[in-house]
Amino acid sequence: MLMRTRWVISSVLLVTVCSFFVTGCFDGQELEEQAFLVTMGVDQVAPGTIALTARVAVPSKLTGSSGGGGGAGGGGDFQSGTPLVTATGKTLHEALSMMNVGVERKINLSHLSAILFSDKVARSGVLPYLRTLVRYREFRRTLYVFVSKGSVSELFLKDKPVLETSATRTIEDQHELSQTYGLAPSVQIHEFINALETPHDDPIAPLWSLNEQVGKEKKKQSGSSKNLRGAIVSFTPGDINRTGGNPIECVGTAVFRGDRMIGELSGDETRYLQLLSGSLQQFILTLPSAKGGKNLVSLGIRNQQPMKVKILFRNGHPKLVITQAFEAELLGDQSAMSFTLDSKHHTIEQVAAKIIQSKEAALITKMYKKMQTNPFHFFDAARNQFATFQQYEAYPWHKQLKNVNLVVNTSVSLRRLGTQIAPLKAR
Repeated sequence: MLMRTRWVISSVLLVTVCSFFVTGCFDGQELEEQAFLVTMGVDQVAPGTIALTARVAVPSKLTGSSGGGGGAGGGGDFQSGTPLVTATGKTLHEALSMMNVGVERKINLSHLSAILFSDKVARSGVLPYLRTLVRYREFRRTLYVFVSKGSVSELFLKDKPVLETSATRTIEDQHELSQTYGLAPSVQIHEFINALETPHDDPIAPLWSLNEQVGKEKKKQSGSSKNLRGAIVSFTPGDINRTGGNPIECVGTAVFRGDRMIGELSGDETRYLQLLSGSLQQFILTLPSAKGGKNLVSLGIRNQQPMKVKILFRNGHPKLVITQAFEAELLGDQSAMSFTLDSKHHTIEQVAAKIIQSKEAALITKMYKKMQTNPFHFFDAARNQFATFQQYEAYPWHKQLKNVNLVVNTSVSLRRLGTQIAPLKAR
């Protein structure tokens, strides 16, 4: 009985002592003691010196995720709700510590939603900055990565969202729009890093640019069709023919070879890049009407089945065979033609398939023969042709890109004609 009592007392003492050491948070900080960065950008001001720009969240001025806009491009309380702070340093952490001189609370990166690299930094290589960030415990790999055309801080200053007051929400909106229209890719840091670390793959990132046509508009003229550049339809990043709205636009793709940016793609090329990469499930295609003339047809294109990729090694040169099947929905037709006959279906299907096939072939040729980069992840299809991973990894795929024989097989099936089957006609 005495031994049992001693054992109980010893157990209680042990639990008490352990709870003293394990409970509580010795390095914890109150929310009121921290300054949360929501977006961050890296500029290079001189060799070995960077300028770090960040938006700091002010909770008292962020009463909602969206609200009315003010000024020529909207924005409302966007700038005051997430004010900018910029500081220089030899490293990211040194710049963060210098930045904290002008911010009363300790800077925290745990709520960071996006990181932007200026095109100057991207062309010199982003790997040194990624090596630094991935070791930092507050840095999350799920945040989005962008490349800005020009200075990040200048673009941050001119960023005036039409509806949103939350910088985090604007990044999420761009991700959703990417999946809907495909004019810019949506890339998270872990996807970018995976492409860097995977043999034979190269990363990409969406482009962030200033539309000077919108940026020069005065408040009273904002959104007027008089400010348009005639009948020009442009997919060039920073040169979309539009008026009103946010001067900053997310259109196009920064293409990398390794960790260095080597070129960019237009919004139209980006759609086919994502279509070939499997990240875009639907998009809108405009093509001439089967009736001819200036009448145009708009089709909603969706994947009918997963894309098939084959790589064959013959006569020392690899052969790449891509097979795709899409289904289309008739969204709009400017002519008075009826599409109820199979012959009309067939004509539209052939034209749509030919356009997609030629655009994709031109893009792959540009990537492989001109830029010698591989953002498509096609070489994964050749894994089963190597006995070991070491052989697969050692194959000089990038050197063979210019020698690839390309075959693209595309088919389109017109499945739906819209809510009104017969064309609208005037008496």
